[in-house]
Amino acid sequence: MTTMQFHINEVFDIPARGGLIAVGSIRNGELIGVPRLRDDTSGNPVHVLGVDHPTPRTRRTGETILVVDRADAEYVEVGRTWTVEE
Repeated sequence: MTTMQFHINEVFDIPARGGLIAVGSIRNGELIGVPRLRDDTSGNPVHVLGVDHPTPRTRRTGETILVVDRADAEYVEVGRTWTVEE
C-alpha cells in the first residue's frame, strides 16, 4: 500500500489567522477530515488545526489548504513533504 503524502507548494503567514497556511498537493490519495501528519525530514508530528475552504485557484489546480499550528513553523516550508499517519 502506498502512503499518502502532502507536499508543500506555498506558505502564507497571515497574522489574523490562527495558524500558518500551507498550500500543497496530495500524493497517493485524498484527505478526509483533519489529517494527522508527520514531517518526512525530521520525523516529528505536524499539528494541523484545520482544512481550509477551497479557493478558485485550488479548485483549478487540485491543491489543498491546511492551517497548521504556528508552533510547528520550522516544518512549514515550501518543498517539504509530510506523510499522513493512518
